[in-house]
Amino acid sequence: MKKILIIDDDKINQDILSKAFRQKNYQVFSVYNSLISFEKITEHKPDLIILDILMPGMNGFQILEKMKKKSIIPKTPIIVLTALSEESNFKKSLALGADNCLLKTDYDPSQLVEIVTQRLKDK
Repeated sequence: MKKILIIDDDKINQDILSKAFRQKNYQVFSVYNSLISFEKITEHKPDLIILDILMPGMNGFQILEKMKKKSIIPKTPIIVLTALSEESNFKKSLALGADNCLLKTDYDPSQLVEIVTQRLKDK
């Protein structure tokens, strides 16, 4: 069973995504506190990470930078799901190692499940 780690401080978004992925037989782990995200990455060794940018403590950009610097899970796909609509945020996410960026206001959970399924087939 493939494992997905969701790093997002929005409980409602966490619940929606967790339910959508569990319905497709993914094992889902959630982190609401960005500061413990690396502990969970090491503990669960996810096959894919969904990452929010706007979070208290360490933001998504900082998490991406830290993963890149320390070569933490270097081949694990990362999908950024953010409320930040400026194109510069998408470019920065991709430059820091994200594989895909989606806007929270435009995505449908079933669409994200399809993207994840395809990404994991390619892995």
